[in-house]
Amino acid sequence: MSVDNALTALVPIVGEALIEKTQKDLQELSEDANDPTKKLVYSLTAGAIEQLGPEGIEVAKQAVEDLLAGNAPDIDWASPRLASDAVALLQNAEGLKKKKAKAALQKVGEVLGRAGVVLIKALLSGALNK
Repeated sequence: MSVDNALTALVPIVGEALIEKTQKDLQELSEDANDPTKKLVYSLTAGAIEQLGPEGIEVAKQAVEDLLAGNAPDIDWASPRLASDAVALLQNAEGLKKKKAKAALQKVGEVLGRAGVVLIKALLSGALNK
């Protein structure tokens, strides 16, 4: 089942407006992945979540912020290639790259938050209907 189909199936439970916003956000994330800076932030976040679970979101955010500040991040959870790419791209980033990285961090937080709301509402609704 595709993401769109799965989200559409949730419409009766959580409301069409929230589903449409989540679909739009996911599409924007996909389009943003064409930008190397944003793609790296998304990759770091995905890697952190995969390795650390939900707390990975905050860990990745801190790693990106450390890199942008020129500090050595704690990214031992990342693959060597991803860690190397992150340091190379973000540690000496200036101007536009910093803006893009910060925007990507904010966007991924918003999208994950909204997607979480959709899933939690669906799960609660399903549990209440039993």
